[in-house]
Amino acid sequence: MQRLLIAALAAAVCLLAAGPSIAQAAKPCYDRVLDDWTADGQIDGTYSKHCLRQAIKHTPEDLRDYSSIIDDINAALLGGVGTRNGPNGGPGDGAGDGAGNGTNQRPPSPAEAKRRAEKAVPHAATPESIPDSSRSVPLPLLILAAIALAAVLAAAAPPLIQRARTRFVGPRSAPQADR
Repeated sequence: MQRLLIAALAAAVCLLAAGPSIAQAAKPCYDRVLDDWTADGQIDGTYSKHCLRQAIKHTPEDLRDYSSIIDDINAALLGGVGTRNGPNGGPGDGAGDGAGNGTNQRPPSPAEAKRRAEKAVPHAATPESIPDSSRSVPLPLLILAAIALAAVLAAAAPPLIQRARTRFVGPRSAPQADR
């Protein structure tokens, strides 16, 4: 009786210990990507391209609007950061999009991934991305000034035309006598 009670207690402890891992496995893969990014602002784990694409689709609006999560996920997709072809690095994970290359290559190192991302989008979101020579007057303001100038010229045209006609009067024909 006592052995049965100890065995039941041990089984309950094992089930409780396995609880968080079961809950983690029940989470959709895009949730794991979002949780990974929100932990420290970067994607540290390895995820299939399918999971990364799903994470883009399921990103909450506030994160999408006020953070760089979409850029980071796209960089992971382009640069191969944190991506893999399957659960063990092999082709396909059963949930992928079928675009795995089947080469069993390991993901690149963080330095290599950063180099690839820099090559894809140089100086993105840095002060170096601002052009050195920018216009001093914005283009919309130049267009507005051109429209205002055209309106002033159109309004001044009739009096100028009348003045030119009176200044450059041509010869007039003589009035004809009545017979």
